[in-house]
Amino acid sequence: MSFFPDSFDPRDPILGGLDLCEMDTQDGPARFMIGADGLFTDKRGRQWAGSQLIAVSSLGAAIGGAAPEGSITLSYFQDPNADDLAAQVRALGVQYVAGRPIRFYFQPIRSHAEFYAPELAPIRWMQRTMRTITIRATGAQNRSITLGFEAWAEDRRAARRIVLNTTGHAQLIGRANPSLSFIPTNDLQDEKLYG
Repeated sequence: MSFFPDSFDPRDPILGGLDLCEMDTQDGPARFMIGADGLFTDKRGRQWAGSQLIAVSSLGAAIGGAAPEGSITLSYFQDPNADDLAAQVRALGVQYVAGRPIRFYFQPIRSHAEFYAPELAPIRWMQRTMRTITIRATGAQNRSITLGFEAWAEDRRAARRIVLNTTGHAQLIGRANPSLSFIPTNDLQDEKLYG
């Protein structure tokens, strides 16, 4: 079984994809399209607000016992005549998102027309738990709001134990996925393949 739907061929001449992010908040899900401006409506009718001002950090592995967390950041210039977004987020507090899931999706695009009428649903590829909110002010108007979420190797020392099989993979991504059902379970070689 492939990560992509059967109707999506990675060798097609026109291919594309959108990075989507869904945050579960106390007021319901907030959906964003990362690194692209506009409003995107998926096959299920859900709307994703896009902005080039939104960026997601790389997700590193645990090295030396420290598991780096991931983050999603909105960087912007505060308009002096507009409401203060940072103050609004600060008023909501970290409890607005802490302990709630953040999900990342990939929206496959097979043609230019699918930007306006997608035929495939977004594919969830990762789910994490949100932890922190950090607000930074640089200079008179530069602002950034960063939402931190758990690393994939968080609590590694607490023996969370996710085995590399179909069950462990389902725990990691939040749904059943038989893609690892054919993984080799031992490395015994009765005969050498080469030489």
